[in-house]
Amino acid sequence: MTAITFDTLQFVKNLQSKGFKPEQAEGISDALKDVMTVAEVATTHDLKELEKSIKQDLNQLEIKLAETKAEIIKWNTGAIIGSVALAVILIKMFGA
Repeated sequence: MTAITFDTLQFVKNLQSKGFKPEQAEGISDALKDVMTVAEVATTHDLKELEKSIKQDLNQLEIKLAETKAEIIKWNTGAIIGSVALAVILIKMFGA
């Protein structure tokens, strides 16, 4: 996954501008940085790559499904023709 940039200095300054003491702001910043280091966060780029991969996989599955359907139709058609031919042979042999 892609690393997420985090400006800790700006974050601390923002917290201090909201009334946090420097020690508090730095502590919160450190804690958040630790969480972000451990967490696996998906970025927009990661999600787009995943979507692209899934679409490719689906496309390949659709192609395989179409090929399988064609094979089934071919075998069913052969079975039907064979059955009709056998019926014709039996009718000729035993009369109708």
